Amino acid sequence: TYDLISKSTEINQPKMSDVFPFSASNATAGSNKEAINFDNLKLVEKPDSPLNSSFLNQTLKDCKGYLKKLPLQSPNAHSKISYTIANMVNILTHSGADASFQKEKEDNANANSQDRKEGEPDAVFDYNGALMKKELAKAKSRTSHTNAPGVLGHVVKPGFISFYTKNGKTFATTEGRWWLMKSPVKSHWMYGHRNVSLDNDHISAGEVHIIRILPGEVGLIRAQGTEVLLDVGTHVFNSGTVSLIGRYAYSNEKYFHHGRYHYLRVERGFMAKVWTVVSLDGVDTVVPRLIGQGVHFIDNHMFKFDGFVKCSERVIEHGSIHRIAVVKGHLAKVVQESKNRILGEGDHIIESTDFQFIGFEDVTKTNCIQHGTITILRVTKGKIALAWNNSDPLFISEPGMYEFDSPDFTFDSFRDAEENLIQLGSKKIVQVQTGQVAVTYDDGLLKILHNGTHEINSSTHIIHRFLSTQEKSIRLASLSANERKSRKQSMQSKTNSLLESGADFYIGGGTDADSDLTICETKDLVKVGIRADIFYSISDPQKCILKIDTDELEDLVRETAIATLTNIIRSTALNQIAQSKNVSAGNTFDRIKDALPNSAKTEGETPFIVPVSPTNADAPPPSAPMAEFFDKTHDEFMSKLHDDFHLRYGVDISNIRIEAFKIMDNDLAEQISKHALTTAQIENEMANLEGMSLISTQKEKTAAEVRNISALAEAEALKTAADAENQRKIDAAMAEGEALRIKAKAEAESIKLKAAAEAERAEMIAKTDLGKQEALLAIYSDMVVKANKGVEKVVYLDPSVNRESPFALSTMHNLNEDLHALTKLGIVSSQQV
Repeated sequence: TYDLISKSTEINQPKMSDVFPFSASNATAGSNKEAINFDNLKLVEKPDSPLNSSFLNQTLKDCKGYLKKLPLQSPNAHSKISYTIANMVNILTHSGADASFQKEKEDNANANSQDRKEGEPDAVFDYNGALMKKELAKAKSRTSHTNAPGVLGHVVKPGFISFYTKNGKTFATTEGRWWLMKSPVKSHWMYGHRNVSLDNDHISAGEVHIIRILPGEVGLIRAQGTEVLLDVGTHVFNSGTVSLIGRYAYSNEKYFHHGRYHYLRVERGFMAKVWTVVSLDGVDTVVPRLIGQGVHFIDNHMFKFDGFVKCSERVIEHGSIHRIAVVKGHLAKVVQESKNRILGEGDHIIESTDFQFIGFEDVTKTNCIQHGTITILRVTKGKIALAWNNSDPLFISEPGMYEFDSPDFTFDSFRDAEENLIQLGSKKIVQVQTGQVAVTYDDGLLKILHNGTHEINSSTHIIHRFLSTQEKSIRLASLSANERKSRKQSMQSKTNSLLESGADFYIGGGTDADSDLTICETKDLVKVGIRADIFYSISDPQKCILKIDTDELEDLVRETAIATLTNIIRSTALNQIAQSKNVSAGNTFDRIKDALPNSAKTEGETPFIVPVSPTNADAPPPSAPMAEFFDKTHDEFMSKLHDDFHLRYGVDISNIRIEAFKIMDNDLAEQISKHALTTAQIENEMANLEGMSLISTQKEKTAAEVRNISALAEAEALKTAADAENQRKIDAAMAEGEALRIKAKAEAESIKLKAAAEAERAEMIAKTDLGKQEALLAIYSDMVVKANKGVEKVVYLDPSVNRESPFALSTMHNLNEDLHALTKLGIVSSQQV
C-alpha cells in the first residue's frame, strides 16, 4: 500500500510479487528494448505449443481406399481398325467370352501394363494370341452374314458399321457387301442401325455399346451396377448390362467421382477440404483432412469433397482441423476446450472438436490485448497503465510488456504520465507543476499540495482543483468582460482600418474604443478615461481559499482596484494631469499627422491623442507632470491595496500599469489637442533654432580643432625631422671615429710588426760584414730618396764652393763621417776607411 500523501518526485513502481498474489509467472515485465517483442511472453503461444498439432497430413496415403492411380479399364478394340470393333461385337455375343478375356488379362497383368500403349487394347486382344483366335472362330460360327454376290446384299460403307440381330443377340459387320444367308429366317438387319459412322464417340445398338474415350479423358460406365472407369481407346460392350454415365476431361475438372472412385487435383497455392476414412485404434472413422497440391485418387464410398481453400487464407477451418496463420505484428485469440489461448507469430495447426477462433489483434495499433482472463499490456514511455487487481487499483509506469491471466485482473485505461491528476478508485497520482498548487480535502480538511509528485491512496482524500499561483493581469474597465465582448464585433472594422494604416496610437473621441477604459471624474468634475492593468498573484493559497471563493477572486480584485483608482482621480485636478510646462525638441506633430487616418486629415478633425503604451519605443513619452501623476497614482494605489489584500486574502497586488489617459469631453479634448499642436509647433521651431545654433557652434569648433590639429601635426613633423638628422650626424661621427680608431690601431700594429721584422733583419745582417755594409747603404739610400721626395727643381751647387750648404751633394768624405757616426750607435761594429 502507498502512503496517504507522498511528496516524491518519482512514482515508486510496486514489485510484481506484491502486486500479483496468484503467481509471479502470471505477470512478466519485459525490458524497454523488448517493448514490442512478444516472443518472451509466456501467455503468447508459439507454433510448437504442446496444444498444437506438430504435423498437418496433406495426403490420402493413410486413408482407406487410397489409390496411386485410377483403376482404368483398357480398350478391347483398335480405334483405327474398324473390323476389330465388329469382331469384338460378335465375340461378346457369347457371355463367357468377356470372362475369358478378363481372366487372361489378370494372369498377364504385369506384361500387359508394360507393353500396352495409350489407346491400344491389351495384349490379350492380340489377333495372334491363342485366346483371340479361339474366340474369333467361335464368333464366326455364330454369325449369319456372308459376302453377297454381284449387286445383291447390304453394302456397308468404309468407316461405317452395320448391325443385325440373330436369336435376340446383336451382331455387327464392317465395310463390304453382305447378306444374311446363313440363317435368313432368324437374322435380319436392324432398322436405323445400318451404316453407322465409326466417328461417333458413342454408338448404341440393342445391347451393343461402342464407346470411344479421347486422350485426356476418362469414361464413366456402370456395368451390372458396378462403377467402371474407361481408359483412352475404343471400348466394345455387348451384354445389355452396361450404361454410359458420362466422361470427364482431366484438364477441365479439378474433382469428379464415379461412385466410390474419386479424382482430386489440387492446384498450387490451394488446399482441398475433404472427409475421408482412416483407421483409429482399429476402428474406421471419418475424419476431416486438408489435402495439399497434387493429383489424388481414392476408392471409398465415404470420401467427401467440400471444396478448395487458398493457402494464403489466414484462417482455415475444416471440421476439427484448424490452421491459424498469424503474421508478424499480430496475435490470434482463440478458445480451445473452454480455455482462452493467444497465438503468436507463425502457422498454428490445431485439431480439436471444441475450438473457436475469436479474431486477430494488431499489436502495432493497440497497447492492450484482452482475451477472457488474459490481458497483455505494453506500457510505453510516458504512459501509465491503470488496472484493478483483486479489487485494488494498480498503476504500472515502468515501460515494458506485462501479461496477466487472472479473473481478478481488469484493465481500465492508459493515461499520460504528464497529466496533473491520474486517479483510479482510491489511488491517485497528483503532479503539481511549478506555479500552481493542488487544492485537496482529506477527511473534509483542506490540504494544499505544492509542486512535485504526490501519491495518495485514500478514498476520503479528494482532489478538488488546481489553483494557479502565477501572476495575472486584469484590465480595469467600467464595462464588464461580457459587455466588451458584445461590442467587439461592432468595432472590428474600425480596428482593422487603424492597423492597416500602421498606427500605434489610441485615437480618442469614439465610443467603441472606450470599452476598456475606467471612466471617472477629476477633482474639477471633468470626466476622464484611464486604461490601466493591475497585476496580482495568490501568495497564500490556504488563506485565499478559506476567505473567499477563488472563482470570484478576479471580480473582487477588479472592483476593488477600480474603486481605489476612482478615488485617487477624484482627488486630482485636470491641470495636474494633462498640462505640460516643459518644452522639448521633437517631431511630435509629424508623428501625430502621419498616424491619423485619411478621413481625419481631410475633414480637419484632430482628436486628442495619448500614447497607448509608454513602453513602445515609437510612442512619445508622457509629459513630466503626467509621468509624475502616474507615479503618484501608482504609489498611492499600491499603498492602499497591497498590504490589505496580502493580510486579508493572501493575495499579492504586485503592480498597476497605467497605459493611457483620455478626456471624455470631446470639446475639451479638441481644445487641448489644438493646444498640443501649437505647443508642438513652438517646440519644433525652438528645436530648429537651437539646432542651427548648435550647428554653427559646432562648425566653428570643428574648424578650430582642425587648425589646432594641423599645427600640432606640423610641429610634430619638424621635431621628428630634426631628431632624425641629429641622430644621423651622431651616428656618422661615431662611425667615423670608430673607423679612425680601427685604422690607427691597424697602423700601429703594422709599424710594430714592421719594426719587429726590421729588427730581426738587422740582427741577421749584422752577423756578417758584408751584410752590415749593405744595410748601411740601404738606409742611406732610403734617406736620400725620402729627402728628395717632392723636389721639382734641382739647382746645381758646386760643392767646392760651398761645402756647408744643405743643398750640396755629399762627398765620400762626408759619407764616411756619417757612417762613422752611425757606428757609435751600434749600427756599424768597426770603422772602415
